[in-house]
Amino acid sequence: MSWMIKDLGDLYRYTFGTRPYVVGEAETMPPDAPIVLQGNKVEISQLSGSALTANYLGKEIWLPVRFLGLDAAEFGAAELLLPYAVVKVSSSKTIVRTPLAERKGTVKELFSADDYKIMIKGVVIDEINLVWPERELTILKKLDDLNTAIQIDNALTNIFLDQDTRVVITALELPEVEGGRNHIRPFSMTLESDSIFTLQANV
Repeated sequence: MSWMIKDLGDLYRYTFGTRPYVVGEAETMPPDAPIVLQGNKVEISQLSGSALTANYLGKEIWLPVRFLGLDAAEFGAAELLLPYAVVKVSSSKTIVRTPLAERKGTVKELFSADDYKIMIKGVVIDEINLVWPERELTILKKLDDLNTAIQIDNALTNIFLDQDTRVVITALELPEVEGGRNHIRPFSMTLESDSIFTLQANV
């Protein structure tokens, strides 16, 4: 299986420019140990004393993505798992900036918070027959063709999206591949969050 891990890392680096970080086995921690969100080696800013970098900062890792609530008759199952993927979440706000006389800068008023934008990059593989992943690519196409919001399950997106928030796929890209193994195909997918609102009519 080591050849597949190397192939995935090489193909991902060739396609997207970086290589996912391979995390080793987690160390056993006592139950009352504090939660540590950074590595052992930390660089500190000389001016503010804020942490700048840690061992895993800026390194992409495989972060499986699961789509839930799919039509089992169309997809073959109600859930779809993308095991070889990395995820990026970004957000932005619409802010009204008002300049005032005799004042440096502007007064900023929050107008609205925009949707979360989610980027998924990874690969699909035919791990059984080791042939062109036609079935896996067809499933990605069906997912892209959906005209409805769907539920996503991922360690990173679960922090930003609540249980009532769905996502819609806004773009799907299959980059060109030169060489490599025929049964591995990279992809990138762009999504946006879609909150559920209940509208009530005034009588």
